[in-house]
Amino acid sequence: MSVVDGVIVVMTGIHTGDVDVTVTLHLAEPAPDDGGWQDIVEISAHSASGELMVRGMMDDLVEELPVLSFDGPGAYLLRVHARGRYTAIDLAPDQVTEWYLVQVWPAPAQDLDVLRPTTHSTVSTTGTPARPNGPYSVAGIPSSG
Repeated sequence: MSVVDGVIVVMTGIHTGDVDVTVTLHLAEPAPDDGGWQDIVEISAHSASGELMVRGMMDDLVEELPVLSFDGPGAYLLRVHARGRYTAIDLAPDQVTEWYLVQVWPAPAQDLDVLRPTTHSTVSTTGTPARPNGPYSVAGIPSSG
């Protein structure tokens, strides 16, 4: 995960294929979901326009996800959970091989926090995504604008 030009970038383990993304919106900080997630990372995002959303890098999303800045313009915390990364790299591009859960709630800005780093190091705060195994697809989440 990294922040590049106001966009939060989440690297996937597969180069090509489908991932499953679920977004849950909360008025206050929820407990991290302990449903077998391999990675859990929290990152702050600011939406000046109130249009903070999940976008795919190469294709449109199959299903419309809720706007992350559901409480209007301002600061939010995103807790990104991931599993299945690096287990089926390019083996099944027509099947879901990775799952993500994004929990979102209004919160003041804070430093990036890695709650559970069980797969390869993919967190970067330098603006350069970490690339432990090669090229990745990315999902962009604009953090401002």
